[in-house]
Amino acid sequence: MDMPQAPFAIWPVAATLAECPVWIAESGVLAWVDIVAQTYNHLDPASGDLHAWAVSGKIGSAAPVDAGLALVALESGLWLLHADGTRTPFPSPPMDGIHFNDGKCDPMGRFWVGTRASDGSNGGGALFRCTLDGKVDLVDASFDVPNGMGWSPDGHWFYLIDTVPRRLYRYAFDAETGTLGERIVLSDFTGVPGKPDGLAVDQSGRLWVAMWDGGGICVLAPTGEPVGWLATPCARPTSCAFASIRSSEEGDADCGTLLVTTAALGLDPEDPGFGSAGSILAYSVPALGGPVAALGSNISI
Repeated sequence: MDMPQAPFAIWPVAATLAECPVWIAESGVLAWVDIVAQTYNHLDPASGDLHAWAVSGKIGSAAPVDAGLALVALESGLWLLHADGTRTPFPSPPMDGIHFNDGKCDPMGRFWVGTRASDGSNGGGALFRCTLDGKVDLVDASFDVPNGMGWSPDGHWFYLIDTVPRRLYRYAFDAETGTLGERIVLSDFTGVPGKPDGLAVDQSGRLWVAMWDGGGICVLAPTGEPVGWLATPCARPTSCAFASIRSSEEGDADCGTLLVTTAALGLDPEDPGFGSAGSILAYSVPALGGPVAALGSNISI
């Protein structure tokens, strides 16, 4: 795949650990969380305006909500965050010894969110499925750091990263019931620099995986083999999302925009390699991506 040499836009949002980007097409904003700064954020790429909501606790992920702002996954549990900054408790699993990590809505509007052991021990992570009516179900367990999630364009497959063992898992997915089939290892990232973090799936079924400490996005075929590499001007890209915006130079209908979140956590701003750490990057890439549902809505598949 022919990849751009540099992003066409950079927004220096000064994030410490930006994660969980979701493009909200209706309002033309990118939603994302800063885990360490403890904020849920909206960036308007057209104006550069940034709105941040403080959430008073580390935030692992969030999902836009139909007729509301967001469901946020905090250290203390799940909460509905309102535009005025207030929060309403949402049913949560027992949070003793665990905290939330990455999450994303499936095409039917169910929120899938991972947990990890707060003491850093391996094997203590789990995967939960949440619905707007307050039902929270344990779906799978025995992960180290469950991370990037996505679904194939036809809705037949669910993908999940486990960062520490550097594995990408695939499950058969029943969109109607939200149930999973057997977990298989689709890729173990042998020979790929860094550790896999968040991901996005394009309309061809390829997976765009941010590689923490790898300085780029690894593109995988639907069968799991690396087929491309998108370099980032910083060491710690964290995740990515396709957006319905275009660069001024774009003329190819098969090119889309990929927005990439990054982290400055643990990096020295005086180091020449710091680059654009903590910024949000926009690339014109040879792929198109579909929308991600809000909690409670659904997307035809």
